[in-house]
Amino acid sequence: MIGTASPGPVGPPSLPARPPAAPVRAGAGFAALLAPQAPAAAASGRSEAAPNSLFRQRIAEAERSAEHPGGGWHLRNPRSGALGRYQFLPVALQDIGWRLPDGRWSALAAQHGVASEEDFLARPAAQEAAMTAFLQRLEAQLQRLGLTDRRGMVLRGLGGQEIPLTEAGLIAAAHRRGPAMLARWLRHRSETPDAPVPPPLRAAFLQLERRLLAFADVAYQPLRAPAAPGPALAGAGGQPSGA
Repeated sequence: MIGTASPGPVGPPSLPARPPAAPVRAGAGFAALLAPQAPAAAASGRSEAAPNSLFRQRIAEAERSAEHPGGGWHLRNPRSGALGRYQFLPVALQDIGWRLPDGRWSALAAQHGVASEEDFLARPAAQEAAMTAFLQRLEAQLQRLGLTDRRGMVLRGLGGQEIPLTEAGLIAAAHRRGPAMLARWLRHRSETPDAPVPPPLRAAFLQLERRLLAFADVAYQPLRAPAAPGPALAGAGGQPSGA
């Protein structure tokens, strides 16, 4: 996702009648070492069969994994532990139920042939399945926070530029810094745009604005999450991203 740590603790957003939810975490930007090249079937670095394939491609480009041979499926960040084309942080894989708190891989991951980090890196299809689950999590969180209601609005960024709020932009921004940080930015720009912003928070806000602008022209079809409840989300505050 993908992402950097938030600038200090991030309290839950105070949006009316919307209970706050902890953000999903995904991989962070990386100085990743390149592992062996991905299989020929994934050599294009893009899975056309996955939902929202163009959006996923743009996330991989934003994470800079797409520029590596094979599309980044085998990448591992030695500092953060982020894995694969979408640079999933360990906590992101816990959030979607693929890893357990003790670091072991879950029965859900096993359904996709994954019992180790090596398995995950060797299976593009498993990474796409994890990305689908991750996007479903983000969609659910954005909806609970009322952020999807902001689609179609245009807000002024910190530098005065107009920033359109689109489905893809909101999802991509939440992927970069987490839904809670996105809600904080939306509240600031729509309610208190002249309020001072401390440097660390400003850096996070600018990251969000770059994602919102970069994905404003990308189509995104919302995914339907399974009816059964998933595992509890790990952690709180803004993130990570990554991709």
